[in-house]
Amino acid sequence: MSMREKSFATRGLAALLTCLLLSGIPGLAAGAGAAAASASDDQPSASGQSAGNDDNEGKAPDWQASTLSGDWGGTRQRLFDAGVQVDLVYTADYLRNNSGGLKRGGGYMGNINLAIALDGEKLLGWRGGSAYLALISNSGGRVNRNEVGSFMGVDNIEAPVNRTGIFEAWLQQSFLDGKASLRAGLYPLDSEFYVTDSSGVFLHPSFGPAPEMADFGSLAGPSIYVTSSYGARLRIDPDPAWYAMLAISRGIPSERIDTAGPNISWRKSTGSLLIGEVGFSPVQAGLLGDYFGPAGDDDDYTPISKVALGAWRYAPRFEQLTAVDANDQPLGSRHWGAYLLAEHTVHRVPGTKRDLSLFARYGFTDGRTSTIGYSLSAGMSFRGPFPGREDDVFGIAATRAHADPQGRALLANESGSPLTSSNETVVEITYQAPLLPGLVVQPLLQRIFNPGFQLPDSTVAGVRLQLTL
Repeated sequence: MSMREKSFATRGLAALLTCLLLSGIPGLAAGAGAAAASASDDQPSASGQSAGNDDNEGKAPDWQASTLSGDWGGTRQRLFDAGVQVDLVYTADYLRNNSGGLKRGGGYMGNINLAIALDGEKLLGWRGGSAYLALISNSGGRVNRNEVGSFMGVDNIEAPVNRTGIFEAWLQQSFLDGKASLRAGLYPLDSEFYVTDSSGVFLHPSFGPAPEMADFGSLAGPSIYVTSSYGARLRIDPDPAWYAMLAISRGIPSERIDTAGPNISWRKSTGSLLIGEVGFSPVQAGLLGDYFGPAGDDDDYTPISKVALGAWRYAPRFEQLTAVDANDQPLGSRHWGAYLLAEHTVHRVPGTKRDLSLFARYGFTDGRTSTIGYSLSAGMSFRGPFPGREDDVFGIAATRAHADPQGRALLANESGSPLTSSNETVVEITYQAPLLPGLVVQPLLQRIFNPGFQLPDSTVAGVRLQLTL
């Protein structure tokens, strides 16, 4: 991006925020001053979804029921009618390692997520056009790095280095009567790829982007939270039961840990990443008939139902982790992986939104350029476990990462001591409880077996507080 383009983008963003502030929106001035780039994990919202990733279906959110500040005296509705939606979420986690790992201790981690979604047709008469801007600000400590030592991490908002800035910024054009769309800009891959809705309630990072995809030989990683890069995505929905996506992005936004954060420099990035995913919904295809019973007054109830297959490949070639040739030079290899995921609602309490959903995911790599050879995870989320608490969610899930021979050799060499296992396994139990509109409290407990493939088993307990303003 040229300096002139950066200046234009900066002036445009400043003008938009100024207009919003001058419109008399209570509370936004403080949020805009403190926040800067997105989720997406992407920062997870209360539902585990990244704001702005779903297509705008034209229906205004119920701000009175979902936010602390409500409709701002009708201002939010007027902005929405004009094509502007503003969301501000603050997430604060406190986690403590009570046994095993590196040492006992805990700490706070925080995240601010300001998201602005624009409807191009309402704003400019741009038919099928939309735009999205997300800014994040990370704060606090690093419980996993300092206390636990897990290879997969413990918290999906923990960042290698705290940063504030733009995280997601793209334009999208829909065509073929809404059955296809092209998105381009600053694009985190985990906002749409390798995603299961029913695992979104968990705090452990591997229930978002799986560890074998996130492990790219750099703490900055590929274009996922917390470091995004430029990319483009094509999505096709030939009918409600099927979809296909293909995206290309810069592979590693930054090799330097001191710049790991919202880094949008093309010159500092490395390589490119191509990823594709094809998915199918048995419920949308009508294969289950009226399994969930008549909708009745609950016409907007939609069960979770998806099976998807995906694959990714990085270019150029990577050096293998430990293998060398006759001249003691590292051997090269293609860095690639694939995954299969499925999730489905298996039970619904008739006439309510209380339901039980299961998920399972499996991903693997070439095994020579990535520390992780494969990972798998499975779990359940029960929405509305008690009558009268339909918005609560109880979840229990497990995930495992397996290190292949070269990965184990590299880990042992880096630590200077032999590994005790080729697997790291985590079990998480959590309960998400909205106490007020826009206020969610979520206690959790994690048991981590063989953290870092060599440390004593760890027990992590904590709580998440999330405020949607």
